Amino acid sequence: MIYKYDASIIGGDSRQTYLASFLNKSGFKIITFGLSGNISAKTADKADSLHHAMELSNTLITPIPFSRDKVNINSTYRDSGSLSIEEFTACLNQQHYLIGGNLPEKVTEDCKAKNISYYDLMKNESLVLFNAISTAEGAIAEAILKSNINLHRNNVLVLGYGKCGRVLASKLNALGANVTVAARKESALTEAYINSLSYIQINENNLDVRDFNFIFNTIPSPVLNEKILSSVSSDTTIIDIASSPGGVDYECAERLNLNAHLCLGIPGRTAPKSSAEFLAKAIIPILKERSD
Repeated sequence: MIYKYDASIIGGDSRQTYLASFLNKSGFKIITFGLSGNISAKTADKADSLHHAMELSNTLITPIPFSRDKVNINSTYRDSGSLSIEEFTACLNQQHYLIGGNLPEKVTEDCKAKNISYYDLMKNESLVLFNAISTAEGAIAEAILKSNINLHRNNVLVLGYGKCGRVLASKLNALGANVTVAARKESALTEAYINSLSYIQINENNLDVRDFNFIFNTIPSPVLNEKILSSVSSDTTIIDIASSPGGVDYECAERLNLNAHLCLGIPGRTAPKSSAEFLAKAIIPILKERSD
């Protein structure tokens, strides 16, 4: 079967709007659904429905993350139609190739059952590292906006030293902050030491955060619980960039009147064009291969 479009971009945020433009400039014909109305007609056409978008191309590009509520495909803009995951999976067929980020198990299981190929962008190590740059810079911007003090020469704790934590700690250190890394793994602490950063090992029973002016959390588990939050100063700024629901007990934080913020989807809000450029670099080779 010959499809009219090289790819359908379904759902998303400003990253996907820029992505449509990058793909169009690379010679691909694009149709969108559930995406911002700012897209020029010269860049991409618009589908009338989810089913229509999936009929017109066999390559489906979905957001990062694919969904936030496990019911609908993630989108900051809704056309007059459904973006339900249930409808999406019902419309999938063997000719489709699915591209997205943090694809839910239910979706990948449906793909396997129907013998549909899929590619999770967040399994791409290079893209994850590029994404960490946008996330780290955005997290720092959030901290500056939500605090009344400088990062420079103030005490900053970075919880977690994975890909995002490493980039974040490095950028904070370059800004002149007194950076301490907290992690569970000895290997992560050793790496922090090699990078000339202070470090503490996370202990479930005792994590002393009293002396920090800023706390950045990258760990997607409840690390900042009531016991730990009770020792946090009301002047401390907490920026939580872990996957939803984050790593902070927000009910407790609100009760204690703490300056705590869950900051999701940072790349799409603070650096969507750069993030889309990274996405395009990962997706264009796939589209070229499928068009050969």
